[in-house]
This record gives sequence, C-alpha cells and structure tokens, in this order.
Amino acid sequence: MVGSVGQRINDIRDQWHTKKHPFFTSMLDGSLDLKALGIYMGYHHQFVARAQPAFGLMYYRAPMDVREALVENLAEEHGMMALPGEGHEPHDHNEMIFRFCRAAGLSEEEVRNTPMSPAWVGRNLHYVECLREEPIGVALAMQSTQEGQQVALNVEVTIPSFIKHYGYTKDSPEIEFFVEHAEADLEHSERQLALCEKYIDTPELEARAMVVCEEAVKLRWASITDLYRRYVLKEADLLPPGIAA
Repeated sequence: MVGSVGQRINDIRDQWHTKKHPFFTSMLDGSLDLKALGIYMGYHHQFVARAQPAFGLMYYRAPMDVREALVENLAEEHGMMALPGEGHEPHDHNEMIFRFCRAAGLSEEEVRNTPMSPAWVGRNLHYVECLREEPIGVALAMQSTQEGQQVALNVEVTIPSFIKHYGYTKDSPEIEFFVEHAEADLEHSERQLALCEKYIDTPELEARAMVVCEEAVKLRWASITDLYRRYVLKEADLLPPGIAA
C-alpha cells in the first residue's frame, strides 16, 4: 500500500511521465521511425552501463533490506536470476537491448559505441550522485521515479504500438526487452517505494526527496526531448563557429 510519502513521489513521477512525451506518443499512430527508438535504446544502454556500477556505492552504506533489493535487481539485469513468479526465466537485459536494436537497424558495435548527449550525461551524473551521496530513502525515492516510469510507458505505449503498427506480437523476441520491463520495473519500483517510505522518516528527508525526485524526472524528460529534437524533428545542434556536427 502506498503511503502519503509514496503518493507524493508518484505524483511527481506522473507529472513528468515520459509516456506523455511526443517522442513516445508518436508511436501510437506508427509515425516514429523504429531506428529512432533503436537510438534511444543505444542511449539507454550507455546510461545503464554507467548507472549500474553506482549500485555498489549505495550498497556499501545501505541497510540489509536495501542491499538485498539492489543485489536482486542487478542479478535480474544480468540474467543471473528470473523475475519473481511462475513462468519467468532469467534473461540478460543487454542482449535484449542488442536484439531490438538489430531489428531497428543498429549493430551491437553501434550500440556499444553510442555517444551520450550532454542531456543524457547530466541525467547519468545526477543518478550516480544520488546513489553515492543522498540519504538512503531519498536515493530509493529517486530510483522509483525512474524505473516506475517504465511500466506505464511499456504497457500503454510501446507494446500496443509495436503490435498495432510495427508488425510484432507480444511474444516477438525483438521486443522482449519492453515486455520484460513492463513487469520487472513494476516489481523493482514498488519495492523501492516501500523501502523509501521506511527510511524517509523525518519531514526534512521527505522535503529533500521531493527536490531530488523532481530533478530526476525533469532530467529524464530533457534527455528524451534531446532525442526528439535530434532524431524526429531533425534539428541541428547549435555549435561554436568552426565546429563540425
């Protein structure tokens, strides 16, 4: 059951929910080029490659129940254990990213070498800084606003759009990443939210959590806006004189 702190965190998440971003809503009528979504997944791969090691920074200072949640999250991401519940099998989440990107026209090498834009770097640095420096409950609250967005984004936007407009079924291996994370991130974010409510136990921590969560969701939105401008609107970057794009 979500308490008042958790509800405030979810309200901040939903205010800036990227399921409402035109980059993703353009999937609903099939107008988003699949390669643009592949590029998004390349950026996501780079983000995760930098964010996951920061779990160790949080693990070092976290209480045991938070440590267990961090380890289980990482084990699922690396295909070392399955999601809770009957019928699930372990999956390497990086392999699912590469599989989708191949279908979208990007090689594994291109995904591994995707250069992150400044907006994505800023979001990445904020994430790592939170896991390293913020009080445990605050860091968990921030995490829940990120993984928690994946659920509605996939259930309401990407998966039905893949089926309606892009020729896939829910069982297509190419979109397994999105289907898997519709479930995985529900479990992860609900656990993060429950734990953050446990460890946000003062008005000062609650106030700090709201500030950090709002920073995180705004950065996530800005990172998707960056992709939208570059790969949908085809806007050129403003660069100093003499610098080639």
